[in-house]
Amino acid sequence: MLALIDAFHKELSDIRELSDSTVENYTYSIVDYCDYAKNDLKIDPIYSKGHHILKWMSEVRKNGTGNSRLKNHRVALKTFFALLIKLKVIKKNPADALPQIRKTLSERNNPVPKKVAYKLLRSIDQSTWLGQRNYLIISMLWALGLRVGELTSLRVKSFEPDHDPENKTGMLRVRGKNRKQRALFVVDKLYDALTKYIAQPQSPKKRNAPLFPVDAGTAISTDRVYKMIKEYCHSAKIKNRITPHVLRHCFATELYHQGVPLEAIQAMMGHSKKAETSVYIHVSNQLKKQALEQIAIEGGPLWV
Repeated sequence: MLALIDAFHKELSDIRELSDSTVENYTYSIVDYCDYAKNDLKIDPIYSKGHHILKWMSEVRKNGTGNSRLKNHRVALKTFFALLIKLKVIKKNPADALPQIRKTLSERNNPVPKKVAYKLLRSIDQSTWLGQRNYLIISMLWALGLRVGELTSLRVKSFEPDHDPENKTGMLRVRGKNRKQRALFVVDKLYDALTKYIAQPQSPKKRNAPLFPVDAGTAISTDRVYKMIKEYCHSAKIKNRITPHVLRHCFATELYHQGVPLEAIQAMMGHSKKAETSVYIHVSNQLKKQALEQIAIEGGPLWV
């Protein structure tokens, strides 16, 4: 099975040339499903049927996985079993039984008030290296609007603290969807926290090492980030729904309230179109109308 997973990884990275974060996300999906098939279903994953995959997806959804992640699982499974057909290991794709995942409503990603975000951060014990790592992960999702896959794929070399150290300004180079790169400023308290974290003896030192590891050379997974945030919210008695994607919505909304132009928000979030960015902006109808008036589709504004 490991050889097939390696072949899948190679198919995604070398042949399809997907971004590193997408390759890792899809590979984690297959590894997770295979573990479930072996340990819970007691079957060889190669001989999975449609109802096996549907059962796993149902269990994953029950554990609180969002629709965006479910869509990734669906694509990964369909692609993986399509590869097995290509390699003549199986004849039929069992993942064809998976239904389309409905589009996530933006209301589910309503940003949380600042005081709630601060409460979440204050609940993290930073007296340990692990606490400092987790504090930074959540801080960067909130303060930089990173996609969770972008965050987990960060390397030590991604952060350049010497950009302007006198003014506590560093540069974070992020690889987003379709290998598109962008640079984000890291300033003030976040700069201090990140440089302090990197200086810790337990923190990775090699330039190509994952910035946020769980073990030497192994980056934290997106699933673990989701679970970590959920656990901190539970311990802090936070009732609001907070996920990495919600924090990304918080980032966009806060920037817009601060008067940052839509084009700048679009660039910082790594979007190719303003219409994508507008989905992340949660404001009054009048303010949203003003933002969307900048976006024309077939000669008319998007909000009509």
